[in-house]
Amino acid sequence: MRKLFMIIVAAAGMASACNPPPLAPGGLVPAGTHQSAITAVTGPGRGGVSVTSKSIPEATMAVDISIIVADARPNATYFVQRAPDFPRALGSDGVCQRALGLPPWTEDPPVPAFVTFPLGTGVAVLTTTATGAGSLSFEYRSPPISAGTLFDVMFRIVDSESAPTTELRSGCFTVAVK
Repeated sequence: MRKLFMIIVAAAGMASACNPPPLAPGGLVPAGTHQSAITAVTGPGRGGVSVTSKSIPEATMAVDISIIVADARPNATYFVQRAPDFPRALGSDGVCQRALGLPPWTEDPPVPAFVTFPLGTGVAVLTTTATGAGSLSFEYRSPPISAGTLFDVMFRIVDSESAPTTELRSGCFTVAVK
């Protein structure tokens, strides 16, 4: 009986090694200083984002951004957008008023909630594989933001800049510029 029990335990262990449980959204969050899981608002997908601030001689914002998605639409192109709470009031209170369409971002002059990251001569895009997985890492610099600045930000990954049918969003998190 004991031998039969050991065989069953060993078989169960091998089966779980061949079919690991699905990752929780947090399991897809890339390593970095500031991190958040990404969840679906509309359409399929999950993942994570990390932002790592780094010091540069100009003492302005330079960050490395990494994004991972899984279970999204296969063979799709997504735009990477952010809603930074900078440079208006309540910039680092942990709420992400800009992303949520709350004051002071609804006051004059109004601004779009989310903006696509400009990169070189194009914009930041993430393309998924046939299984709906994808990743993107890039450096982003913003000279108007000086070292020592804290600001809240929320990311979103969308299949269209103007009329998305799939939208994945991060939580609100605060970035500290080095």
